[in-house]
Amino acid sequence: MLGWFKRLRGSGSRVSQRAIAAQVRAADPDVRCRVAEQLGGITEPWACDELLVLLKDMMPEVRNAALDALRRQGPNATAALIQALEYADPKVAVPAANVLGELRDLDAVRPLLLVMKFGSPEIRAAATRALISYGRTAIPALALALQDPDPWTRTRGEEILAAIRESIRAQVCYTKLLRAQPLFGDLSMGAKTIKKLEIARY
Repeated sequence: MLGWFKRLRGSGSRVSQRAIAAQVRAADPDVRCRVAEQLGGITEPWACDELLVLLKDMMPEVRNAALDALRRQGPNATAALIQALEYADPKVAVPAANVLGELRDLDAVRPLLLVMKFGSPEIRAAATRALISYGRTAIPALALALQDPDPWTRTRGEEILAAIRESIRAQVCYTKLLRAQPLFGDLSMGAKTIKKLEIARY
């Protein structure tokens, strides 16, 4: 593997973009998988563009390798994932939405809202899950969506905000339940009692 990667380098230390682009478009899916893995560790701006090409590959193993590589790129992959999110094929857009939900880059909040308007049911559901996974960090951006001139965007923003707040409340209740566990001994025996206390408190 190391020798193969060295052959992708030019005379200097920088990775040869032209050589990698050729591997990205190779006929052998194993070659495309290998280059996807390598692209995950390349910090050049064009690396995510090449991974976007692989994310649209016809072979699922190549798409999975590209998705893992984009995940490793972190916030650098946001722009490419947003482009993938706009792709009509759920096999491309849904995984992109999932990774955006993991990265929680605020630049993706509005694109995720927009795809909820125009995407297929699978893509809309993935975008909703992604936005909810942002938790508190998405609240300021979603608050801006409530001021959007588009009524649809405002409505979706309200729905997502409500879901996030409900998720936060559930997390708070779960934390209180765990803290109360020693008071009841066996959690399986005391869970119903703790739930009743939580309901009574609110």
